[in-house]
Amino acid sequence: MNEIRALTGLRGLAALIVFWGHTREALASRGLEVEIPLLIERLFLAGGRQVDIFFVLSGFIMALIYRSWFTGGLSRTAYFQFLRRRVARIWPLHVFILLLVIATVVASQIAGLKTNHGTERFDYATLPQHLLMVHAWGPFMEGPGAWNPPSWSVSIEWLAYFVFPFLIWGTARWSTRPWLPIIAMVIIGFALNAQIFWGLSGLEGVTRGLSQFALGCLMANLYGSRTAEWLQTRLGSTLAMLLLVVGFALLPETGFIVGVLTAPLLLALCSDSNAPARFFGSKPMFFLGEISYSIYLGHFLFTSIAYRLISVEWMKTGVLEAVAGVLLINAFVIGVSTLSYYFVEQPGRDLLSGRRKRLA
Repeated sequence: MNEIRALTGLRGLAALIVFWGHTREALASRGLEVEIPLLIERLFLAGGRQVDIFFVLSGFIMALIYRSWFTGGLSRTAYFQFLRRRVARIWPLHVFILLLVIATVVASQIAGLKTNHGTERFDYATLPQHLLMVHAWGPFMEGPGAWNPPSWSVSIEWLAYFVFPFLIWGTARWSTRPWLPIIAMVIIGFALNAQIFWGLSGLEGVTRGLSQFALGCLMANLYGSRTAEWLQTRLGSTLAMLLLVVGFALLPETGFIVGVLTAPLLLALCSDSNAPARFFGSKPMFFLGEISYSIYLGHFLFTSIAYRLISVEWMKTGVLEAVAGVLLINAFVIGVSTLSYYFVEQPGRDLLSGRRKRLA
C-alpha cells in the first residue's frame, strides 16, 4: 500500500521530542538549566512517552503492510523475507552510529580527552550484543547500554519483528470481530503495566515494547471500518488529537495508557481529509518523519559533537545566547541526520534489501 504521509509525520514529531527532552537533560548536566512550565515539559520534552508512540505506530504500520503475508498461514519464505526487509530497514544505521561511537570512544581514550560522563562506562564486552541488536532483551544487560542509549528500543523492535508473523496468524480468525482481540490486548496491557515498570531493557523493556506493538497491530484490523471512517471526520480526528494531547498534559509519566491514547489518532491519520492528517502529512512534517530514525538513533552522538562546536558556556551568558545556541544545536542535529538518512540509511537499506524500492 502507499505510504500514509501523516503517520510518517507523526513519527517525525515524536523523534524530535525525544531529542529535545534529552538535550534539555544534557544542557542541565552542563549547568544550563531553565525553568519550563509543566505543560510545555509534558507536551514537548517528555521523550519516554514518544518511544511508546513509536511502538504502537510501528505495529500499526507493519500490520497494514504485511498482514496479508501471514493471515493465511506461516510460510518460511515469507517469514524470512519479512525479517530481511526489517533488518535492511533498521540495521545499517544502527551499525553505522555504533561504529562512530566506538571510534569516538577509542580516540578519546587514546588522546586522554575528558567526556562529560567519562569513557569508563563503555563496556567493550557488550559490543556483540549491540551489533546483533539483542542488547535490551535481557539477560545480557541490566540497562540500555552506554554505547548508544536510544538503540534499546531498536533492540526491542527487532524482537517484535520475530513475533509479528505469529501474532498476525494467531489473530486472523478474529478478523470479522476485530474489537475482541483489541479489548483483550488493552486489558492485558494494563494488567502487565500494573505489575511491571515501563523500563528500557529486560522484562521491563520487552513487556513495554511488545504489548504496545501488539496493540498497534490489532488496531490495524479497524482500517477501513466505520470506526476508522468516523475518526477521520473533522469531529473524530479533532477528538482523537485532543485525547492524546490532554492525556499527555495530565500524565506525569509514561505507561501503556500512552499506546491506548495514541491508537485512535493512528486511524484518524489514515486519511488526508482532516486537519491533524494535513498537518502531520505536510511537507515539513513528512520530511522530519523521513529522517526521524536518523534523528532518534543519532542524536546522542550528534549532540555530543554539537556541544563542542557550540559552547555551552557561551549559551549561559544570556537569554539570546541560550536561544541561539538551542537553535544551532537543532539545526546541526537535523542537518547531520539528513546527511545520514541520504548517505547511510537509504543506501544501506537498498543494499541489504537487494532492491531499489523503498521499504516501510
